[in-house]
Amino acid sequence: MKKLVLAAAILLLTAASASAQRPPPGEGEDHSQALGGGLYSINWGTMSLNVGMSTGDDGILLVDAQDEPAVPRLQAEIAKRSGAPVRIVIDSHWHFDHVGGNELFRRQGATIIAQENTRRRLMTEQVNPLGGKQRAFPPSFWPTLTFTDSLALHFNGDDIDVVHVPSGHTDGDVIVRFRQADVLFAADLFNNGDYTRVDLRGGSLDGMIAAYQKLLPELDDQVKVVPGRGRVGTKRDMEDYLAVMLALRDRIGRLVRDGKSMDEAVALKPTADLDGRWGNGPIRPDQIVEEVYADLKRKVR
Repeated sequence: MKKLVLAAAILLLTAASASAQRPPPGEGEDHSQALGGGLYSINWGTMSLNVGMSTGDDGILLVDAQDEPAVPRLQAEIAKRSGAPVRIVIDSHWHFDHVGGNELFRRQGATIIAQENTRRRLMTEQVNPLGGKQRAFPPSFWPTLTFTDSLALHFNGDDIDVVHVPSGHTDGDVIVRFRQADVLFAADLFNNGDYTRVDLRGGSLDGMIAAYQKLLPELDDQVKVVPGRGRVGTKRDMEDYLAVMLALRDRIGRLVRDGKSMDEAVALKPTADLDGRWGNGPIRPDQIVEEVYADLKRKVR
């Protein structure tokens, strides 16, 4: 009985420690970074969301718009860098912590841009097969301009490619590439220091691997890669995470083929040697194993 009580106490302390490392939305030390060419990564806290900000004569363009509780902090960080209006918001995908400012900025006159699946997902409740759900957002949050495959923007003196990644982290992912500044906003297709989720509501590990294999040869060695979470990285960091995804597919795919259950796969800890570098965010190692297992279970034979 004493052992059970001790184990429970350890679990509580571990959970409390992890919670303490991740301040609530809108709180935490500032880690924003100037990227050159009027571009910024607006970031605070531990493994919190990176919001892209382009400033110049055309106004402000944002890549993502934070979680709703963090929008006042986002407004304050924007105001430190520019008094211009927000003209464009690009939603990198439909998860709630990326679209929280849509309503506010739309009301202020901004065009909200997203891949068409993002608008569709925001319109209805999204139930996760592994548990949990995201609410349906009211029309005031819905993107006002959508596209299927890609979109070219010319804003603040830069040529900007907004490209859909089919069946990646979600089914509405876009990456945003600023050609002149040589900056890539990879959103949650890449988290620097944190496993990237495979959302079974349209996402897939194979889709993310395919996106990396197509994108990486197009990038030069000087590119700044802004992840969905974590610090601004490099092409090499993305190459390293491609190796992680290939390892996950091989290791967990083998467990699926061997007939292991999801619980058995988790217990075998197939990510143990990777967790030190990539298990530092809100996506715990067990969760990435569960999501990759569930994804591969649909296709591995």
